[in-house]
Amino acid sequence: MLYGMRSQLFWDGNKRTSTICANKIMIENGCGIIKIPDNRLEKFNELLSEFYSTNNNEKIKQFIYENCIDGIVFE
Repeated sequence: MLYGMRSQLFWDGNKRTSTICANKIMIENGCGIIKIPDNRLEKFNELLSEFYSTNNNEKIKQFIYENCIDGIVFE
C-alpha cells in the first residue's frame, strides 16, 4: 500500500487505489481492513509525508498497525 502511495503510479487517486488493493489482500487473508479514522487522519498524513521524503516506512507502518486495522481476524 505504501509503495503504491509513494510511487504515484497514477495521475490521481494513488492513496485510494493503494488502500483498496491492500484491503483486497487483507480481506482475502482474514486480516480485517485498513481504514484511517477521521480523528487520526492528520497524523497519518504527517507520517505519510515523512515517508514520501525519507522512504523510511517504519513509523507509518507502526501507526497503521496500531490505529488503522479494523475487523475480525479469521484463523
